Amino acid sequence: MKHNSSIVFTIINIIAIIILPFLILSTILYELLTSPVLYATILKQTDFIETFVQAKNLEITQNIQDEIDKKVGLASYTLTYQAIQRQYQEAKQAYELINKDSEYEKLQQQYDEIKRLSYNDVRQAFDNKELFERNKAAELEKIKTHIASIEQYRKDHKDDIEAAKKKLQEIEDAFEDARDEYNEKQEEANKIIQKHRTTFAAQLNDDLKLLKPAFTKIINEKLIDGNIIPLVEKYINFFTSYDAIKSEYILELTDTGNPLYPKKVLQILLPDITISLWTHENGVKKHILSNILVEEIKNTPDLKNKVFLTTVFTFADSAIGELLARSFLKKYGVWFDNGVIYKHNIVLTGDTADSIITIIQILSYARYLVYITAILSVLYLLFILLSAADRKAKLLWLKRLLVYPSGICVLLGVIGILLPFILIKQSQSLSLLSAQIVRTIALHTSLCIMVPVMMVFVVLCAGGLLVRKMYLRMQ
Repeated sequence: MKHNSSIVFTIINIIAIIILPFLILSTILYELLTSPVLYATILKQTDFIETFVQAKNLEITQNIQDEIDKKVGLASYTLTYQAIQRQYQEAKQAYELINKDSEYEKLQQQYDEIKRLSYNDVRQAFDNKELFERNKAAELEKIKTHIASIEQYRKDHKDDIEAAKKKLQEIEDAFEDARDEYNEKQEEANKIIQKHRTTFAAQLNDDLKLLKPAFTKIINEKLIDGNIIPLVEKYINFFTSYDAIKSEYILELTDTGNPLYPKKVLQILLPDITISLWTHENGVKKHILSNILVEEIKNTPDLKNKVFLTTVFTFADSAIGELLARSFLKKYGVWFDNGVIYKHNIVLTGDTADSIITIIQILSYARYLVYITAILSVLYLLFILLSAADRKAKLLWLKRLLVYPSGICVLLGVIGILLPFILIKQSQSLSLLSAQIVRTIALHTSLCIMVPVMMVFVVLCAGGLLVRKMYLRMQ
């Protein structure tokens, strides 16, 4: 009987050594990954300004700026371009308003969507197919009537619309000429920069070092805390609330691609992504880059390239700046307009939706991990205390539980911190700038995750060493 008790005691301790460290690790990771503090810390600790300067090594000298101003006149041309830009935007808004473009396009889109709609898509909302077809036909007829009324309006106001269109075309031609001229000036400026690359790098680096404290504070408070972290909180709440979102955001559809073998397909609608580069200061709306950062540049003394930096950041909310940003972000399905980065109507279907839903389910129910871990830990301690095994065996197994898994977790944490330096390097597919940014983000991510994990297991390991000391005294 005593032999059997010893076997049970050993088996339970082996199971505890496997399960309890895993539960503790999982609980720590869950609490970290579902906390906005983690993401705020990663973003703030990742010094993008310094990383960019180090990777790109683009600095400027006063001589280069003087040469750019003299030969190119980029700074003085900014005011001219902004005036043309405002005229173009006003003319475009006037034409779209008088021509009812927005209303017309919305009706056309609604018409196309309803026309493509089949009974199988919305069978839950209608008792039978005949009722669906009648409603569909009535809705299409109503939209056609609205479209016809706009078309009639356009005929009745043809002269006014043509006048607005002609004015828009004239200003658009001037705007395109201004954009071409700006691009030419940029090319000329780039040639000058390349010619004096070394001096340029040194002086811009000095300027950014002076601006870095103020820039970092503005970006952290206005952009990260003000715009990005609320978005992170929204997504964390979404991904940890399966029971609350399943009826509204998760839909089960029927794939009738093969009528003989229809199958169920899950679809999930993710929250909209919106990051604004606008903020409010004393009730005044300001662009973080082209207003607030520019004000800081103007108020910072001893800058060697103040005009250049002012021009660069001023163009952040211009049509040229947004055009460049939009062309880059569009590749990733993200849009940028009027200082707002956004992606709306994020609908996932099929295997991707299945995976996301599974993750949501795991994160939603993993909230109970902390209670499970606490209960099992208490039960294990009670088992150790109340077990009939001798005190020496209890201390031995308790030492093993605290020391060995903790040592492994600390070692894995160190490896995780070192991995960005080992794996992320410049290559043909990854530029120096990209490698530096990715490495920095990966490093701070691993630090923000691994350090708390390592701290917990270091404490547990220290406890295990104390238990080991007690065990050795009994030898």
